[in-house]
Amino acid sequence: MAEIRIEDLVKIFPNGTVAVDGVSLDIADGEFFVLLGPSGCGKTTTLRCVAGLEHQTEGDISIGERLVNDLPPADRDIAFVFQFYALYPHMKAYDNIAFPLRAAGVPKDEVDARVRAVAQTLKIEYALGRRPKRLSSGEQQRVALGRAMVRRPHVYLLDEP
Repeated sequence: MAEIRIEDLVKIFPNGTVAVDGVSLDIADGEFFVLLGPSGCGKTTTLRCVAGLEHQTEGDISIGERLVNDLPPADRDIAFVFQFYALYPHMKAYDNIAFPLRAAGVPKDEVDARVRAVAQTLKIEYALGRRPKRLSSGEQQRVALGRAMVRRPHVYLLDEP
């Protein structure tokens, strides 16, 4: 895990909508931090800026000791679990969880060990052989969370999990 520092974050969309206006946060390494507010207040946009999916209009974002303002999402070492789980419908739960490890070239035996450990933590071992349409929404949510956890990133971002 890593500290996140957000300083004077501003995000203005091209149509002039101010989505985030001067947000500053210091989130300690290992801290569980929640953004709470009404719909449209900028929670998701703030998370998307931290992840690099949106570029901030002003302000700085640091992860650990590294300023990430201009880093692409892949170079930020963040796992983002979206409100809509974005599971691959043609893959079983096991393969959905294993996907980021396989994409990174992790050896097969390590992939298996990590997928099974995460599934045990999330209590979904029984569901590893099922496709998303055969899972309840809670099980789908845990598979999406498992896909994030199995990577062991520096930062986890959860958007309305």
